[in-house]
Amino acid sequence: MASAASFSYAAALTSTVRNKFRLMTWNIAGLDHEPDELRECTLAQCEEVKMYSPDVVYLQEVTPSTCGLLRSTLQDYKMIPAAEGRYFTAILLKNSSVQHLSASIETFLGSKQGRQLQTVRAKCADAELTLMCSHLESQGKSAGERVRQLKTVFERIEEASSNSAVIFGGDLNLRDKEVTKAGGLPSGVFDIWILCGEPPDAEFTWDPTQNDKLEFPFKMTAKCRFDRLYLKQGTASGLKVVPERFMLVGKKRLPVCETFPSDHWGIVCDFKVEETK
Repeated sequence: MASAASFSYAAALTSTVRNKFRLMTWNIAGLDHEPDELRECTLAQCEEVKMYSPDVVYLQEVTPSTCGLLRSTLQDYKMIPAAEGRYFTAILLKNSSVQHLSASIETFLGSKQGRQLQTVRAKCADAELTLMCSHLESQGKSAGERVRQLKTVFERIEEASSNSAVIFGGDLNLRDKEVTKAGGLPSGVFDIWILCGEPPDAEFTWDPTQNDKLEFPFKMTAKCRFDRLYLKQGTASGLKVVPERFMLVGKKRLPVCETFPSDHWGIVCDFKVEETK
């Protein structure tokens, strides 16, 4: 894994070179903490955002108590929460590099957990982007509903304007077999981790063999790629959004509670925008 210094240099490029941008997605586990621990974890997550300096941030498991803290700490960003409720997603756009165009929410009618698809249209690095964030239904027993939700998202991706590149992601709770059950990836939709060469050190975003944030009554050996990013190009835009690097973040143990900020690692992905030939 590259050093923090190299990440800082790349972050500087993101803010100064017009044809590059950076996106982060992270389930910040706002439901799993005591109040004091929740504040420490949320502030640590904010520090990760500041260090990596993404232009766009997808957050899952934002709660009313963390929403205000995120907003007040990350003042360089426009925060767009999906909803009011026990927990929800939020998309953050860096004020200096991203132009917000519009936003919408679609509730998954079959969800028992209040899950939604959040969509924000924006412009960054001269490219029009359709930013889609979701936290698909959790737990193995909810596989059927999760597959239905994924099918709905794939439909929305296909319906998006051909002038806009689509980046969909979040804590999708997916197993590979569920993508197959959903009919596979639609034509022109690609898994960004695969596009970046399937880096092995960035595969498993939920890994209790390395992340002891949650306690289990038995030894956990499962490692899962729950958190994912998908890309569809805007074929009529004259531009191509190219992922360049895919890495995991949030691996620094906190000093007071001596645990990690979340039971999920976050994802940071760097993109460049090229003219199509």
